[in-house]
Amino acid sequence: MRSFCALLGVLALLLTSPLAGAAHAQASGSPAQAVIALKGQFAEKSSVLFAQKARTGRAWDGALTVTHGKHQFAATTGVYASDITEVFTVGHASPMPFRMINIGPDTYTQSYSDDLPAGKKWNHWRNKEAFLWTQNLVDALNPKFLQLISGNAEKVPTKDRYDGVPTVRYDGSVEVGLLGSRQAGIYYGERMGDWSGGRITWKLWFGPDSLPRRFQAETVYEPYGPDQKADAVRINVLYKGWGTPVHITAPSRKLVVEAE
Repeated sequence: MRSFCALLGVLALLLTSPLAGAAHAQASGSPAQAVIALKGQFAEKSSVLFAQKARTGRAWDGALTVTHGKHQFAATTGVYASDITEVFTVGHASPMPFRMINIGPDTYTQSYSDDLPAGKKWNHWRNKEAFLWTQNLVDALNPKFLQLISGNAEKVPTKDRYDGVPTVRYDGSVEVGLLGSRQAGIYYGERMGDWSGGRITWKLWFGPDSLPRRFQAETVYEPYGPDQKADAVRINVLYKGWGTPVHITAPSRKLVVEAE
């Protein structure tokens, strides 16, 4: 009887040890694990701070957009609210500032080109897709994008640290039938008529909690010739302060005018 009990103990150890190892491997981070981690943040209505640089075109005549902001999450929508400050520069021209606050379907914007009535400082837009975060964006906070790229993600050795924590890095490339851009970011989808598709080449760094800490991507339109390469969009995003309490509020109504 004792030997039989001992055998059961050995079998139990053999059966449970690989599972423990698998759990440890999953905790190290990957696009697939990030989907689970992000959905947990969404369910908790958590938040994150970020800084982004986006470049388009060549160094001497291209465009540079520098963005700083914060996102607040909701369980069903992902990014529910954002407060973003942006500076856009083309070539050697003067920088052009832009400010945007999103809360659900409502967007409030301030632009260098605004011509507002006296006493007004903000435009208000309702359900304006160009400004809203959606689940077809090339974005490390988008679970659907992470699912898209997880199939060919390759782990790359690294000792990089971001947001004060060690990270693991994954690289990859994916082709999509549709690529486009709007104020909220680069979006992708299935091919539609004569719209151009393209290639997204990416790098992602995850912390021990499987949450993104850095994201780089280059989007190039078909047919991948010199002209398309010149129009490539390159983005670099740093994420920090996961779970940091943020307060995103709409501007005072007396400062807002309805956009036409």
